[in-house]
Amino acid sequence: MQTVGEILRSERERKGLSVKEIELATSIRTIYITAIEEGNYTIIPGEVYLKGFIRNYANFLDLDSQQIVDLYRQSQNPVAPTNERITSIDNAPKEKPLKEANKSSKWLVIGVLVVGVASGALWFQNNSSSLPPEPRADRQVQQPAPVIPKQAVIPSTPVTMKPVVIIAKYTDQCWTSVTADNKIIYEGTPQAGETFTWEAEQNITIKAGNAGGIDIVYNGQSLGILGTKGEVLVRTFSAKK
Repeated sequence: MQTVGEILRSERERKGLSVKEIELATSIRTIYITAIEEGNYTIIPGEVYLKGFIRNYANFLDLDSQQIVDLYRQSQNPVAPTNERITSIDNAPKEKPLKEANKSSKWLVIGVLVVGVASGALWFQNNSSSLPPEPRADRQVQQPAPVIPKQAVIPSTPVTMKPVVIIAKYTDQCWTSVTADNKIIYEGTPQAGETFTWEAEQNITIKAGNAGGIDIVYNGQSLGILGTKGEVLVRTFSAKK
């Protein structure tokens, strides 16, 4: 019957593979592959590693890895041959029956046991009174009430709006320049979807390069689109009196 190493080596050679190719494919070192093929298991560090190497090696060669591992186990624990001579129990030398113990010895042993039991009971009775009482199971330990931190009170500050408030919602790209109380506060080219809010004490002037791309809200009142698409427009919004 072939050994595990002989089966693996035979299959490797049949496939035309070298030991180095097996090492590259399975990450098993060459020294361990050679040891398995030669049945020299002592140099492999541990039974778990050995079985893992055998399983991976067999899987790579498309062999039944479980069958190969079982074959290895059988080689390590061979079954005793069935024709081995077994000594009959009937042929074994029989022990001589024990002589009957002396009656006085029996009574002596019984007396020692009785004294021992009585001493143990007396010791337990004397020491049980000094033991602390067991805690009652129904007694509940009171947990301290959780401390809930007080929330900080933030004083509300009224929002003060200036007399002129313009909200510009852009629906298209538009170059824009904004002057508030004779001071330029914005200049740029907003993109569609952007919204800006400007405030002033007296007036706000808007210069737009594409008036059709701005939707204006003046002091909370919607004025709609500032102008037509592509129109260059200058418009001033003053404080209401």
